[in-house]
Amino acid sequence: MEVNNKMKHTIKVAWAKGFSQFLALAGAILLVFVLFKFDAIMAQIVRIINILMPIIMGIVLAYLINPMVEFYDRKLSNSLGKVIEKKRGKKTSMRGVSILISLAIIIAIIVVLIMMVVPQLVSNITNAVSLLPDQIQDFVKKITELAKNNDKAKEIITELYNNGISYFTEWVKNNMLGQVTFVINGIMGIFGTAVNCLVAFIVAIYVLLSKDTFKRQIKKLVSAFLPEHHIQVLSSILKESDKIFGGFISGKIIDSLIIGAICFVCCLILRMPYVALVSVIIGVTNVIPFFGPYIGAIPSTILIMLDSPSKGVLFLLFIIILQQVDGNIIGPKILGESTGLSPFWVVFAIFLGNGLFGVMGLFIGVPTWGVVYYLIKRYVNYRVRKKEQTHC
Repeated sequence: MEVNNKMKHTIKVAWAKGFSQFLALAGAILLVFVLFKFDAIMAQIVRIINILMPIIMGIVLAYLINPMVEFYDRKLSNSLGKVIEKKRGKKTSMRGVSILISLAIIIAIIVVLIMMVVPQLVSNITNAVSLLPDQIQDFVKKITELAKNNDKAKEIITELYNNGISYFTEWVKNNMLGQVTFVINGIMGIFGTAVNCLVAFIVAIYVLLSKDTFKRQIKKLVSAFLPEHHIQVLSSILKESDKIFGGFISGKIIDSLIIGAICFVCCLILRMPYVALVSVIIGVTNVIPFFGPYIGAIPSTILIMLDSPSKGVLFLLFIIILQQVDGNIIGPKILGESTGLSPFWVVFAIFLGNGLFGVMGLFIGVPTWGVVYYLIKRYVNYRVRKKEQTHC
């Protein structure tokens, strides 16, 4: 009997060892395949993401709206829900009403912002485009006046000007059809985005309404394949990931709205040109960590300088002060240590996200790397504790 048990144990150990070696070999082969076919695999992943984009947008929207829905659900359940329960004699869910209120508030905010910003934005862009030729001409005149007493400089400037005109004329001839196609594609793209946004809103409503059902289904699925200890670990990881990702994204959106509003008010007080346009640029680019303020400040400053160099310098000084206030006071108050990343890892995450996912990577790179960093730190701490226990 003892011999049989020994044989069974030996076979079990050998099988486990062989299976581990097989998994390691399969993993190595898979890694080599992925490395050699990386571009093709990424192209297919991007294609699938594009197909599912409305669904993804809806899930993201539901994720962002969920805290607001939970807030109204609690408030309504404790007030209106109890009144209805007394009348009907049974508990009534307030989730549907909470979702409608949350979506109505978000839509109202978007509509108000559009009504406030878009007319000024269109006016600013129209003015900028209409004034640009005159501003360029004034700039050329100033350069010409400076070079009036220098024949060589005058000759170089005249040659550059003539070459520029010739190049522009040739470019218009050769690229006009391409530009028309680009405009048509742009219009179709706007229409497609509008449809995607509508579908995303519908998906978000379904996801929020079916949240509890989805949670039960996922728990059941996980319970079928994982032991209780692993389920607890997975639950802990998901909670922390939600805290990192959700806290960063919602905090950054609030922070950027505040910065955009401060920029708008201060630019009005300072009588800056293109107030709405530069405020939108500063607010939107502020969502990008670390580099965002610089990405927004450079084109905004150039645009204002074309109208008034002195105001351009004043705007640049204002933005530097505003970003210092944001970085040291507003940002830390709203975001806190949501990602747990040092400045080095923030820069690393931005470059990695941009390299892998383009513009979208600039926005989600930091919270995504924050989650990865947390997982690595958690695993390293686990290994260290295990090693210490072994030595003890």
